[in-house]
Amino acid sequence: MSISSFLTKKFLKSLFFPAHNRGAALPKKLVKLLKNPPGYWDLPELPELGSPLSQNGLIAKSQKEFSEKFKTKGCFFGVNGASGLIQSAVIAMANPGETLLMPRNVHVSVIKTCAMQNILPIFFDLESSSETGHYKPLTKTWLESVFKKINFNEKKIAGVIFVSPSYQGYASDLEPLINLCHQKKLPVLVDEAHGSYFLFCEKLNLPKSALLSNADLVVHSLHKSLNGLTQTAALWYKGNLVNEHNLIRSINLLQTTSPSSLLLSSCEESIRDWLNKKNLSKYQERILEAKSIYKRLIQKNIPLIETQDPLKIVVNTSKVGIDGFTADNFFYKNGLIAELPEMMTLTFCLGFANQKDFIILFEKLWNELLLNSKRLKSLEVLKSPFELVQAPEIEIGIAWRSKTRTIPFSQSLNKISGDIICPYPPGIPLLVPGEKIDADRFNWIKNQSLCNKDLVNFNIRVL
Repeated sequence: MSISSFLTKKFLKSLFFPAHNRGAALPKKLVKLLKNPPGYWDLPELPELGSPLSQNGLIAKSQKEFSEKFKTKGCFFGVNGASGLIQSAVIAMANPGETLLMPRNVHVSVIKTCAMQNILPIFFDLESSSETGHYKPLTKTWLESVFKKINFNEKKIAGVIFVSPSYQGYASDLEPLINLCHQKKLPVLVDEAHGSYFLFCEKLNLPKSALLSNADLVVHSLHKSLNGLTQTAALWYKGNLVNEHNLIRSINLLQTTSPSSLLLSSCEESIRDWLNKKNLSKYQERILEAKSIYKRLIQKNIPLIETQDPLKIVVNTSKVGIDGFTADNFFYKNGLIAELPEMMTLTFCLGFANQKDFIILFEKLWNELLLNSKRLKSLEVLKSPFELVQAPEIEIGIAWRSKTRTIPFSQSLNKISGDIICPYPPGIPLLVPGEKIDADRFNWIKNQSLCNKDLVNFNIRVL
């Protein structure tokens, strides 16, 4: 089968990203554009269009309109995913040799930028669930305990990164966290890739958007949590703690010089679609429907995990002795495609299309899974192997560029990693260059390999 033929393959239900559910929830203007002759819309940076960094043109006009709407200093569209704009934001905050404070569940794009620029990460661990292994939302009390572990006079920290919501939908109350950082004059970048729609739904009892919580830099994935095409994203800029010239220069450094006009149009339309009152009402109904789906599945004794994002249905498969990877494989073969399998759970992303038929289909397949799957006696969540505050033993940029050799992971105990070990879709690194593979980390990663085929008998580069 060719790639093009696979792209037209039909599934019973597509509950993965992008959140437009294979076109069902795409903005109407974008659908109309796509009905033109193939490639008709594939244009270069014509003067009338410009680019995300142009002073003039339709793109600049649109970005300015959205920036004024949400009272920010700037809005920048991106066409190489939230990753590209997160990396631009990281470089704007810290120079080579400077330090950024970040959580353990930071996206791998941040780690790659740190390695490339030799920006020094200090990681802080998060409280995790003994039931699922998922990181819980960061609290002000937890962050204060992190700050107490850091000598701010000795360590010059250039900024702080938060991830909220997480891939599974756990979201923090960001405003007190950001205020705590601002008291120390630390700029804050929030990776809100999975929470773009929070910005439009203040009255639905959802977490307060990072943009409304005074974060200095916020990155939204428009395909994960609005209804844009894959690779579309937006970066919002506020406050006075990040130099605007540095930010523009960083975006210019990492964004393509030939941005897709189709994707830029998708950036505009996916935001504008939510600013239309009629459309917004429809999407808000979808969110209320998602809350109803969660309640009805709970009533049917489906073991779900509650998070702050109603569009994520997180099934605790370990409750019935089935790991998330086995469950995912079963659902996939039967045409119900989930987004994220993990050791203890399987996450489905409802997106913005009508999902009223999901409950019947899911319940049918769930009962078949229970009948046909081998149950494990126990699935254990191991305690986090990370210290509350921890930095790599060797500077990440040095480790990344050092001479390495490849060995089986089984022989890597007490070695220094030259690799990023990041085996599954959320892009959360288990190990970064410069970190020591101590006994706790070694056993923890081995435990992940019980079900995750990416970690079975894999090799690792070590210094």
